[in-house]
Amino acid sequence: MYKIIASSLFLHKKCTLSGIGTLSLVAHSAVADFLNTRIQAPSLSIEFIPNTNDINLSPELNEVSTAIFNKLDKDGSISIDGIGTFTKVTNGLINFSAISLDSNFIQAVRAEKVIRQEAVHEILVGDQQSTNIEMEEYFNNNKSTLERWKISAIVLFSISLLLMLFYLSQRGVNLFGNIGF
Repeated sequence: MYKIIASSLFLHKKCTLSGIGTLSLVAHSAVADFLNTRIQAPSLSIEFIPNTNDINLSPELNEVSTAIFNKLDKDGSISIDGIGTFTKVTNGLINFSAISLDSNFIQAVRAEKVIRQEAVHEILVGDQQSTNIEMEEYFNNNKSTLERWKISAIVLFSISLLLMLFYLSQRGVNLFGNIGF
């Protein structure tokens, strides 16, 4: 008898029960867990919005709604297979607790980053688009110019050091600043 609720809910993502409320199927997206290299599967949950003003156009669902309402008045709670449990609270409000889906159906999958050194792909640098190979060549050329600069600075420093040593060897070294006789 209550299977019509599950079929209506999973088919239309919403099931309105007159005088009780509306059950909605809410989808939750997958979650990436990079620390553990896993991706949690997307999941579904059932939400209940209590509302006594909803009117359902389906006569079968109206009959089921009446049966659920009568069972809640009589027993205080009713469990529906595959959906959850409706309970009536002392002040007349109806609560719903959905069942959780078996974890075997929504297992996480292993996810690893794949870095392909040989693959060519487009890169946006500033407002210009280039490839990863062009950028590699650009940075390798910049390294060689930096190395040339360092070499030229070392050569100039060593020449100036040699000239200074030659000057001091010709004139003599006086540590006290006095003019030598």
